[in-house]
Amino acid sequence: MIRHRMFYGLFVTFLATALILGGCSSSDNASPPGPTEAGAVTGTSATPSEDLTEIADLMADVLALGYNTTKPDALAKVLFDDDATNDPFILDTREAVDFATGHIPGAVNIPLQSLPQALLDGTAGIPDDQEVVVASYWGNDGNMASLLINTVRIADPVAQKAADDADPVQVAPYAKSTGLFQGMTSWSFRRDLVPAGTRFDDALAANVIVEKATQSEVVPGVAQGTYPNFSTFPEAAATAIAKILVRAGNYLNSVPTQFDLQVYPSALAANLDDGDASNDPQIVSVRGGAHYALGHVPGANNIAYKEVADLANSNLIDPNKPVVAYCYTGHTGGLSTMALGILGYPAKNLLYGLNGWNTSPTVISGQLVNFDLLEGWDFPINDGDAEDLDSLADYVPPTGCLECHGSLTAVFYEHEVANAPVTDVEVLSEGEG
Repeated sequence: MIRHRMFYGLFVTFLATALILGGCSSSDNASPPGPTEAGAVTGTSATPSEDLTEIADLMADVLALGYNTTKPDALAKVLFDDDATNDPFILDTREAVDFATGHIPGAVNIPLQSLPQALLDGTAGIPDDQEVVVASYWGNDGNMASLLINTVRIADPVAQKAADDADPVQVAPYAKSTGLFQGMTSWSFRRDLVPAGTRFDDALAANVIVEKATQSEVVPGVAQGTYPNFSTFPEAAATAIAKILVRAGNYLNSVPTQFDLQVYPSALAANLDDGDASNDPQIVSVRGGAHYALGHVPGANNIAYKEVADLANSNLIDPNKPVVAYCYTGHTGGLSTMALGILGYPAKNLLYGLNGWNTSPTVISGQLVNFDLLEGWDFPINDGDAEDLDSLADYVPPTGCLECHGSLTAVFYEHEVANAPVTDVEVLSEGEG
C-alpha cells in the first residue's frame, strides 16, 4: 500500500509571524485582515493572481474527492470491535473546556482555530497513514478541519479520485479524513457537550430554527469580474499546501471564536426581514441542482459544493460582501464555507443547512424532520474519570445496541421525547450532508 509521508519539516521553519492573526469583529461587515499579514486579503483584482489560482486548483481537486462524513454508528463499530489496527485517529476540534467536559475515548484535542498553525508547525500529531474522523460541535465544523487535513496529506488528489472511482471499497493511496456526522450531538445525548440550545431539537424549540418559505425560481449568478487579492506569502510558504494553511489560519481567526463562523437560521432570517437590503449577505446553496430547483432560501444562487473552488464559479460571488453558504444539514456547507474563506471570500456557514430554514417534509428538497432524533446515539465518552472499557461491551453485538439502528433510535425517543419514531421521512442521498 502506498502511503504519503507528510513532510512537516518543511513547515517547521515557518516564521512565527507568518500567521499574525487579526482578531476582527464578529460583525458580518468586519474589515478584511490588514495588509501586514502574510497572505491576507488586501482587496481585489480584475484577474486572479498566481497565488489564488494555485490555491484554487488544489482546493478544487480535494473537494472533487467528495469526502464528507462518517456516521456515529459506523465509527463506534470500528472503535469498539477489539481490533485496534483499524481504528481511525479521532481529532476533536472543540474548545478545550468542552473537550474536558466529555469526548470520544482516545480523541486528541486541537481547537479548530489552532489547527492550521499546528499543521504548519508539524505539531498536530496526526498519523499520516491512519484514517481521521473529526469530532466537532455540529459536524459542519468538523468538515472544515477535514478539508485542511485532506489537503495536507493527499499528495495527489487526482490519483486518489481515480482509485476511488475505480473501486470505492479498495484502500486508496492516501488515508482520508471525514467529519463525524452532526459532531458530538450525534455521539451522546448529553447537551453540555455543545453550546447551550444548539442541539437541533433544542434549537427548534427555541425558535433558532425558523420555518421560513423557500422559493423554486432559479436565481442566476452574475459574474463579478473581480477576485480576492492577497498580500505576499512568506518564503517558507512556497507550496500551495502551505499557502492554503496560511490562508486558513487568517480566515478562521478573522472572527473572535470558532462559533462566529456559523450563522444561526434565526439571525439570517432577521437580517433578510429587516427591510434593509443593503446589509443582506449573498446566499449560496451548495446542494445538488435538482434539490435546489425544488426549494431554496430566497435569493440563493446554486454552486455545487464540489465546484465552489472553481474560479469561474466563485467569480459569481462578490468578494466585498458577506457570504452565507448552506447545504442540507450543514456538512457540505462547512466544506464550501472553508474553501471560500481560504479563497478570500468573507463566508460563513448556515448552521443546520436548509433544515435550519425549513423542516417541512412536504418540500422534497433534502429536509429532515427531527434532525437529532433520526441520527442521535448515546455512545461512551471520557469525561475525566477513568475510562470504563468494560462498559463498551454494552454497545457490541450480539447483545449490544449496535445490533439494530432502529432499536437504538427507539432508545433515543424513550430517553428524549417519549413518542413514536418518525418513519416516513426521506433520507439524504449518499454523500450529501
